[in-house]
Amino acid sequence: EFAKVMDKGGVIVDISSNSAYALPGFLIKLAQKSYPYAETDEARYLKAMLKFANMAKTDYQKSGFAYALSKNFVVWYAQKCAFQYGEKGIRVCSLSPGLIATDMGKLEEKEGSALIPYAAERRMGTPEELGYAIASVADERNGYLAGVDVLVDGGSTNGKLFRK
Repeated sequence: EFAKVMDKGGVIVDISSNSAYALPGFLIKLAQKSYPYAETDEARYLKAMLKFANMAKTDYQKSGFAYALSKNFVVWYAQKCAFQYGEKGIRVCSLSPGLIATDMGKLEEKEGSALIPYAAERRMGTPEELGYAIASVADERNGYLAGVDVLVDGGSTNGKLFRK
């Protein structure tokens, strides 16, 4: 909807989450085959997403699967839209924060705190750091930054490779 009223040089930064990277790669690849149906056949899209979410065993895990799928969809959609709107001179990116020390982030700290040991600095991010990251992605000086997801999670998503 924003692209309909934006001029050349406009920027759309979709906010996702590092949860977009939480599910196994094979499951994400399968789910991504259904993402295009979100625009053409909503019932088919919802049926597919529920099928993937219901692969989990417990209700808590199912809600986690659904959340991760929804955030992965945001990343995919931003990438798709980058090519759709790029010809109009509108940049589109997504940004995926990790744990941020906001009221909501502190509510998630109990479950999400398992990620903190994997972060490079072993801490949650601050709202100011997240705001700066969003502003940096949207900055016109980053005019060649398009069609990518910027992971702003203190390294926790990739930290599992480097921390034991």
